[in-house]
Amino acid sequence: MKTMDVFLARQPIFNIKKQVVAYEILYRQGVKNIYEGDYDGDLATTTVVSDALVNFGIDGLTNGKKAFINFTKNLLMENLPLMITPESLTVEILETVEVDQKFVDKIRYLKGKGYTIALDDFVDNEKFEAIMPYVDIIKVDFLVLGYEGRKIVADKYSNKGVKLLAEKVESYRDFEEAVKLGYVLFQGFFFEKPVVCKSKGINVATFNYMEILKETVNDEPSFEKLSTIVKSDMSLTYKLLRLINSPAFYRSSEITSINHALTMLGLNEIRKWVTLIMLRDVSSEKPDEIIKVSLIRAIFSERVSPYFGLKERDMESFLLGLFSLIDTIMEKPLFEVLEQLPLKEDVKGALLGLKNPFHDLLRLLKYYEKGNWDMIIDITAQYDVDYGMINQLYLDAVILTSKMMNEG
Repeated sequence: MKTMDVFLARQPIFNIKKQVVAYEILYRQGVKNIYEGDYDGDLATTTVVSDALVNFGIDGLTNGKKAFINFTKNLLMENLPLMITPESLTVEILETVEVDQKFVDKIRYLKGKGYTIALDDFVDNEKFEAIMPYVDIIKVDFLVLGYEGRKIVADKYSNKGVKLLAEKVESYRDFEEAVKLGYVLFQGFFFEKPVVCKSKGINVATFNYMEILKETVNDEPSFEKLSTIVKSDMSLTYKLLRLINSPAFYRSSEITSINHALTMLGLNEIRKWVTLIMLRDVSSEKPDEIIKVSLIRAIFSERVSPYFGLKERDMESFLLGLFSLIDTIMEKPLFEVLEQLPLKEDVKGALLGLKNPFHDLLRLLKYYEKGNWDMIIDITAQYDVDYGMINQLYLDAVILTSKMMNEG
């Protein structure tokens, strides 16, 4: 029997307060999303769901929040959703499903078991009327339905106890429109087109972070100067000592000296942890998910960088991923934020869209988050990368990020 690569992507789902309330888990049979040889589509999906969710642990993938998963009709009829507890799963019904009495009975059964039921890519098709009494969430693709279509769905269902989820919302205008129409859940708002609502100044603490970063990228960085900067900021001193003493570093003894701590950390770790603290501080009014995604991107980029000819620049790849959402966090145009960051020109260029290996790495991680395997295969083929390895590296980044965020 052939073996099959497992591919996984996740996309956050936000509420009106822009807080993450769930993740959609995207699964694929293969990189081109087609079935080959003797593979049956349902069997392949079953393998993906069981391996990626059960073996890796669904709570780790979703940070304890609900997972939205699409199921084919066959998989629903075979009770595959029962592999996951109702508290952890929202069952998504594909728009292409054939609705008959047996299917209606199955949805009623799953609803009775406590599962949340969602209709994916809903366009108010009459064939779903028979299962509407059991539906909790309707997902509307804002790139497919225009304003009139979105409004018709909202007017018809928002007062029937059904939650409306707007997906592929790519601008602040779309978000505002969705809220006014009665939509309460959203996908894609933070990760497609960053919103610039107002300008933030650089405060004293952030200035200190920048000074530390600049010193770490000097040709001959001075630990004495780094120590002076840290000591001048009581909050930063406390945070760094807390981090260096955390289990993440597995030190045999506690460290209480700033100089000792910085020396033990080393320049690369100083960059990583200082940037993490900085992003947390400047994004205090933003959802934690933005920091999590930034850190996942950073770790993922660092580990994939050798396959893009960037083996000697893995730290810069880390910073590339970490700062890939910095314009959203700072609420400033990207070019303006980059002027203040101690990044080399090709890294800044990649963030601004100039084509180079860093930009291709950035494209890869964004396509992976969206589950766009057609584009992934193009990029991995260009760099002769084993795309089967990409999934494991991403999952490792997710797990390590959860650890770092919890301990930091």
